[in-house]
Amino acid sequence: MWHQLVHEFGGRGASVVFGMLMGTGVTALVAWWKRRSERRSIMLGDARDTVVIAQHLIDSVEVPGLDGAPASRRAVRIRMRALGQSELDRVVPNGHLAHELLNRAHRVSSRRTLISMDGPEGSYLLESLTNFVCDRVANAPFEHSLYVMAPCCEPASLSIHQPITILLVRKDDLALFESWTTCRDIEVEHGADGARILTLMELSKRFREEQAKLAELRRTGQRTRYMETMYVLDLALDRHSAAIETKPVPWGRFEDVLKEMNLE
Repeated sequence: MWHQLVHEFGGRGASVVFGMLMGTGVTALVAWWKRRSERRSIMLGDARDTVVIAQHLIDSVEVPGLDGAPASRRAVRIRMRALGQSELDRVVPNGHLAHELLNRAHRVSSRRTLISMDGPEGSYLLESLTNFVCDRVANAPFEHSLYVMAPCCEPASLSIHQPITILLVRKDDLALFESWTTCRDIEVEHGADGARILTLMELSKRFREEQAKLAELRRTGQRTRYMETMYVLDLALDRHSAAIETKPVPWGRFEDVLKEMNLE
């Protein structure tokens, strides 16, 4: 019997044991490399494997017009509230589209933090992101408003934490971010939130331009397929918040970015 066991081990059995040891070793090596890569991403602030939903609450005041001009509205503070988070591959189940969104998120810059939604793939991505948002916030018992939805990713030059963020801002509030002269005085809850003000300025400009282009195409009877890079959604979101103290943005920390954008 012993002779038979030695014979089996010396042939097929040795191959089986060797294969098991190799499989275990490779699995452990892959797991170690994955954890190492994940830790490196955390140390760099790269959280693009997650998608978060951010609602923006804007407080504004009426400013009298000069020389008989009509009064205007000016934003005085902005508060951001997270409405949900999930892994990228759960938000975008299609593997190709998830990889495409990740690639597009890596192509943002400090001047262009909005993730490109151009082309057919961008259109499908917007649909997937819309479904994710509506799944998390639909049927809430609050007043309905129109919200502009667009994905962004603020790079390391602007933020120490860089997930893929789905912006939700009321359509009526977006016009408050057209001028740097008024935006620079907006107060925030956290100093790093100044980066989001710059992103909303970009969103305001691109939304205005895109809506004008869509209106012209529709006026002339042309197709608008794949032209929308952001959606306007009818959502019922809670617009109340606790009176947390706010403060001016320490724009000095964004000095290089502001110079690059010709704002300072």
